[in-house]
Amino acid sequence: MRLIDRSKLKIESNEAINYRPDAAHEKLRRRLAILAVIIAASFVLLLTRLWFMQIVSGDEYLKKAEGNRIREIALEAPRGEILDRNGRVLVKNRNALAISVVPEEMGNEEQVIDRLSKLLGIGKGEIKRKIEKSRAPNQRAVVLESDVSEEIVTYVREHQREFKGVIAGTKPVREYPHNELACHLLGYLGEISPEQLKEKKGKGYRLGDEIGLSGVECTYDEVLRGKVGNYRIEVDASGNSVRQLYREEPRSGMSLRLTVDEDAQRLVEDALKAGISIARKRYNPELGKRYAAGGGAAIVLDPKTGEILAMASYPSYNLNEFVGGISKKAWKELNDPKNMFPLNNRAIMSELPPGSTFKVVTALAAICEGISKWNTPYYCNHVFTEGPFKDYPKYCWSMHHGIDLFNGIIQSCDIVFYRLGYMFWLKQQKEEGKPIWEYAREFQLGKDTGIDLTGEMDGRIPTPDWKKEFNEKHGGDVVWYPGDTVNMAIGQGDILVTPLQMACVYAAIVNNGKFTRPHVLKWTEDDSGKVIRKVEPDVYAELQIPQDSLNTEKTALEGVVKGKGTAAATFEGFPLDAIPVAGKTGTSEILGKNPTAWFVCYAPAGDPKYVISVAIEEGGHGGESAAPVARMILEGLFKIKTSGEILPSAGD
Repeated sequence: MRLIDRSKLKIESNEAINYRPDAAHEKLRRRLAILAVIIAASFVLLLTRLWFMQIVSGDEYLKKAEGNRIREIALEAPRGEILDRNGRVLVKNRNALAISVVPEEMGNEEQVIDRLSKLLGIGKGEIKRKIEKSRAPNQRAVVLESDVSEEIVTYVREHQREFKGVIAGTKPVREYPHNELACHLLGYLGEISPEQLKEKKGKGYRLGDEIGLSGVECTYDEVLRGKVGNYRIEVDASGNSVRQLYREEPRSGMSLRLTVDEDAQRLVEDALKAGISIARKRYNPELGKRYAAGGGAAIVLDPKTGEILAMASYPSYNLNEFVGGISKKAWKELNDPKNMFPLNNRAIMSELPPGSTFKVVTALAAICEGISKWNTPYYCNHVFTEGPFKDYPKYCWSMHHGIDLFNGIIQSCDIVFYRLGYMFWLKQQKEEGKPIWEYAREFQLGKDTGIDLTGEMDGRIPTPDWKKEFNEKHGGDVVWYPGDTVNMAIGQGDILVTPLQMACVYAAIVNNGKFTRPHVLKWTEDDSGKVIRKVEPDVYAELQIPQDSLNTEKTALEGVVKGKGTAAATFEGFPLDAIPVAGKTGTSEILGKNPTAWFVCYAPAGDPKYVISVAIEEGGHGGESAAPVARMILEGLFKIKTSGEILPSAGD
């Protein structure tokens, strides 16, 4: 028999007695009310969200929905052509077969990349790098390879299911019909860098774009660039194209008409190359070996307008190497020091001591300061020992005996200019007049010319302050000695110039002291040939030198190519009576190297059409290496036929 716990019965009995139905109903009603509030709030939130999505953001979500079946792809715009002054094509465009991808359409990206790598012979890592670098959904196709074969294009099109997101089509690319001609002046294209993209923000540039990286391709990149087109296609769920919905054709950029003459450019390049080849065959007895003649530059400038008619730099390179992206091997070779840096435009980038071509500045400065007159007599016995130079003698390249400043220009007598330099130094100690470096700056040296080409160097005009600051950093002597001024007087020491700067100096002498800014753009034109913007001559500086002094110096420069002049032998047989030439030879010494040969001239001397500047690095003396190049150029420009071999002049 089970015993009953009476205590439990008592508790249960009490609970039963205390139970009230009204209390339970109240509790239930409260719970139902709370539940109703929650349900109502949820409906309000859902309705609010639905209203926001359909009414407020309806257009945005519609675009996203359309994006699932509509793709917009950019169409590259052809760049404007580049023409010579007579309208002959220097750079044009052509359509190249290309393989591109739209990253968002690739589906199984790894699988497609693997197939492309095998088909194109490009590493998978390189393909991924290009895609990631240029990834921009619904904006553009990423070009993987240009100038592919028709077989590759056909294969991709026939196996489109295996190459989802891959486009086999055409792409406008640059074409350089003359290969190396004017390569430094024209410049090349390359992929835009993140830094360049940041600089050009807001100008329509995108990752993966090709832009000009040098020459006029770079300077006028925004003019040459066209307007990008685009087309929209409908795709199915697998990303396959169903139909084209819209297409806006790209618009090509404006063309450039340059000041350069194609025939003159070819003439100058051929003459420079020939001159360098001849210089390399000559023997330098001082160093016991042949002249290195590793590189050089030549420029033909119209002194009245500042137009560059030709600009050559040697060694050169083939612009077509850059079409579609230059190979790593070719890029390495172009940057190998043993190949003498062919990418450098030596006409505006080579900073060299000007040698005796600088004597035109020293002579006019001495006249203006009252240090000398044109007929002041000097004596040259081959060695200069005045003042402190008794212990540190300086030498002339020849022995000229009795000579004056006028003939000092013609025969390039160093003793005359050592004397002028020393007198400048003596005045400098007394703080009298203007030092020679201020005159050099008035000749616009030590600063760029402002030519419309990339990479131009400033050169250097040394001063006592510059020497102190420079050598404090580099551990050299900070004192400005008499030899510093004397060296500058003959274009030696720490002074550096570019071939273009010296062309501008002589153009200013021709123009009676006016500096006209050099330029390579004549005008821009549209597709119809209509001129949009024309470049006018820009006189940006003027010398304050008496006209009679300039005229006398011009006469002296005419004497350089005849009689006892340092270029007389080179111009033997040249029709100087019909086409008078004026110029100056120069030979700049660099410790441990062969001297650099210079010749700067203009013709016809009475009313010059051309200023020519030639510099051959480690090419020997100016009269024997640079002057013959200038003569070859003049003969071509004036269509002169001469018989016999051009004889190089000896000396400076």
